Order: sequence, then C-alpha cells, then structure tokens
Amino acid sequence: MDRSRQSSLTAATAIMAGGLVEVAAFIPFTIAHGPTSYNLGNEVLGWDMHRWGFIMGSIPQLLVGTGLWPLRGLVAGGRRIAIAALSVMCVTMFLFAAMTVIGQSMGPPFDLFVLAPACVVATSTTVCRGAIRGLLAGLATLYVVPIAFVWVPMETSDSIGGFRIFGLIAYAAVGSLWAALGAVLLRSGATQGQTSPGS
Repeated sequence: MDRSRQSSLTAATAIMAGGLVEVAAFIPFTIAHGPTSYNLGNEVLGWDMHRWGFIMGSIPQLLVGTGLWPLRGLVAGGRRIAIAALSVMCVTMFLFAAMTVIGQSMGPPFDLFVLAPACVVATSTTVCRGAIRGLLAGLATLYVVPIAFVWVPMETSDSIGGFRIFGLIAYAAVGSLWAALGAVLLRSGATQGQTSPGS
C-alpha cells in the first residue's frame, strides 16, 4: 500500500473515530448533567459533567478536524468554494478544542454559528454525489437545527428537557454522521489519490 493511500485511510479512520467518541462521551455527559439547563452534579464512573464535557469538547473535534483536513479536497470534489468551507470547519473544530483544553471543560457551543453555515456552503457547492453529499447535507441540517434552541426561552426549553434534546441533535446525532462519513470514506476506493485540496 503506498504512502498516500495509507495516509487517506488513516484520515478517514480519524473522522470515524472522532464521531464515535462524541457519541460515546455524550451518554455519560448528559447523565451526569441532567435533562435541563440545571446541572444535577451527578457522576458517572467517577467523573462529573465537566470531565465528560472536556472529552466531548476536545477529542472528537481534534480527530474529525485532523482527518477531514487532508481529505477536504476529496469531499469537496475539488471545488474551491467547498474546500474553503471545509477548511473553515476544520479550523473551527481546532479552535473549539483548544478553548475546551484551556477551560478544562466544554463551553457554550459557539462553534455551531460557524460550523452550520460552513457546512451548508460545503454541501451546496461540492460536486460529490451519493453518500458523501447526503451525509454532508445531514450534518448541515443537524448543525443548523440546534441554533433554533437559542431563541427558545430557558423555562420553555427546560420544561421539555431541552438541554438533552439539544445534545442529542448537536452531539450524538452529529457524531453519528461524522462516524458514518468516515466509514464511507474507508469503504470506498475514493480515498485512493485526490487527497489534497484542488487535486
């Protein structure tokens, strides 16, 4: 196996692993925190929501961003606008992970306000078809929908367990789609060559 092929497979594996870590970490995080905006202060396996939030806000972003960066030209189908949008997504993930590390816990999901429009642009401008485009579209939708929760009064959101609903969409579902995208890239022969932007 040539070095380029191995590098592409490693990148796709990182995307898949990042998504799976996000889904796995969300479960103990939300159990520890509780279903509303009020932190119940529970612990799961000896860790509180801050510890689990640290995992959820750093490792998935680093893995997905690191894996997506060398494959963004491929996912974009070589379209410069789509490549730029995917680049913005990667940088945003790295910055959010850095802020999580500095704060030692996951902060407010301000990254959604960048990831959502960037993913919409990437989806609408890529020339890729099939599963890759479909998963990008799904990610764009899942990034956009949680932003609506910002406009919902906290009392209303808490009455329906809005914190947990938000997390299911923004973290568990998003993580699942990133894992699926990584798996698609691993299974397909598309990762042979065309790993650099604009190639």
